[in-house]
This record gives sequence, C-alpha cells and structure tokens, in this order.
Amino acid sequence: LSGLYKSGSMYCTQCEAMGFRRITYYPDRPDNMAIFDSVRIEADKEAYPVLLGNGNKLEGGDVEGDRHYAVWEDPYPKPSYLFCIVAGKLGSVSSSYTTVPSGRKVH
Repeated sequence: LSGLYKSGSMYCTQCEAMGFRRITYYPDRPDNMAIFDSVRIEADKEAYPVLLGNGNKLEGGDVEGDRHYAVWEDPYPKPSYLFCIVAGKLGSVSSSYTTVPSGRKVH
C-alpha cells in the first residue's frame, strides 16, 4: 500500500519511500525538506470521528452536512515520506505505573 488508501474503515497514508507522489505532485526526495504548515482533513463525522495528522492541531470543528474538520501544522522541516494522516474510528489505551525508587506516578 502506498499514498492515501483505505484500510478497513479507516483512511491512512503510507508515504515511504515514494508514496507522497501518489497524493499530490511533489519533488519526493529525502533531501527536499518541507514544513507542512496547514494540512486540513475533512470527513464524515460519524464514519471518521478521529482526524489525525503530523504536528500540532491548530483548529477543528463542524461543517455542514454532518462533517467535521481538523487543521494540523508540522513546524519542523521533513522529507515527504514522513507525512502522515489518519482518519477513522480510533480508540486509546491508558495505563499508569509507579516508578521505583522515587514512587512517582506516571500516566
């Protein structure tokens, strides 16, 4: 799999080594570093409740027609093969433990 593809009920990207050129025109070489400063992901809110991208989430919200969006900014230069987005029904697993000997609780 390469580029932007659907895996089960999720959309994912796999850009290594040359997959980014399947998404958009781009000089896809490891020496060509870029900042992805505004990546907008928009999708059906029920089918794709979680919208993830590289970097920091700048904004998100609802749009008409039961859709929503998220805008991501990755301020660090990187080659295109490290570009990533994921949209789907994702969950999380959380846990905590206590360090020894300090007794500090880590989440």
